[in-house]
Amino acid sequence: MEEIEVSGKHIKLRVVAFVLALIVGITAFGVGIRQIANREPGYYEITAVRDETAPLYSNGISLYCYFGGESSAIKEKLQASEALYSEALGRIYRLLDPRETYDGYVNLATLNQHPGETMALPEELFFALTDALERTEGQAYSVLNGAMRDLWQELLYLEEPEAFDPLCNEEQRARFQAVFDALTVPDAIRLQVVDAAAHTVRLEVSDALAAVLEKYEVEGPLLDLGSLREAYILQYVRDRLVAAGFLRGYLKTQRGLSLMLPETEEGKQLLSGYVDGTSQDAAYVSLNDGAACCALRAFSVGDPGYYVVDGVLRHPNLGDVGDIARQLLTVWIVSPTGDVVDAAVKAAVLFQTPDDLLRQRLKDFGAEGAWAAMIEAASPKTILADPLHPDAFHPLTDYGFSVAVL
Repeated sequence: MEEIEVSGKHIKLRVVAFVLALIVGITAFGVGIRQIANREPGYYEITAVRDETAPLYSNGISLYCYFGGESSAIKEKLQASEALYSEALGRIYRLLDPRETYDGYVNLATLNQHPGETMALPEELFFALTDALERTEGQAYSVLNGAMRDLWQELLYLEEPEAFDPLCNEEQRARFQAVFDALTVPDAIRLQVVDAAAHTVRLEVSDALAAVLEKYEVEGPLLDLGSLREAYILQYVRDRLVAAGFLRGYLKTQRGLSLMLPETEEGKQLLSGYVDGTSQDAAYVSLNDGAACCALRAFSVGDPGYYVVDGVLRHPNLGDVGDIARQLLTVWIVSPTGDVVDAAVKAAVLFQTPDDLLRQRLKDFGAEGAWAAMIEAASPKTILADPLHPDAFHPLTDYGFSVAVL
């Protein structure tokens, strides 16, 4: 067996060198730890705490807050904001969930599962539903069209949705049309407010509509906020943050909603276009002092839920029989006052507007105070802006985009 020999020369020097190296290493490690633990003024992403009872409650939503002051104060603000954000987001997510119920909650799913029953709703849910009904009254987009949205959601995420699209499949076309016709019969479905002070309501569904839904096996929620759901979530979380003194930062969603806290400066929203089958950065809009933006699009490269059939873009923003707004690629609605729900309603309505009325509707939204712009498929590098706010949208000219005033 070979033995390992260790030199005995210069033992004292080696010990001294080792001790010095150890001291330097410990010092460097301590400095590194302090740098990691030390918090400098700046923006921080606030992460929601995991919750196994609602594992998806924070998916697709982000919060960033600016904190100044000493490191210790920043750490305290981080902890406080995380706790508040998690609690507020978890609560409003559960209340507005149209499909799943949760222990201890009367939520939108509870209401959907008990038509004909009078029930008292939590204040936040009562406000969101009645507010959404008021905002969408007389509009093509309605929270009462949940059955149509369910049909589209069922179709959009199939492995080969084109084969079952109403434009190609006669059986599906008849199914979609029958459900749409049944929903548009007056009072086929309505939310009756029994006592506003007590927040009691009753979801009423006609026998004729119930029969059609059963015949065509439509089992999804009848009441569904759709693309407005995220807007009400952001609004509620924003209000809770502001009430607690968190005034600088912003909320955003993957689907295209942004909401600034009231003392946020120099915020920007990057806007996307769609050229030759690819998504491209098209423009940006500045969002300051609590402004809100809704950027909905009819395209997404490689993501499920988006496809093209007979030259028509299909996407999650559909809510009808699919024969309107074929030219609309993307729409941007900015509320300078921070009314994120109004921005979301206007964007959703545009996707339910016939192509020949799109431009007039966009002008109307501008006259109502929104900054409104869109891109149509016929001219994918031209940003059409409402006449009152064309300077709000800054085109990326290096990529060939430009702004045209309607």
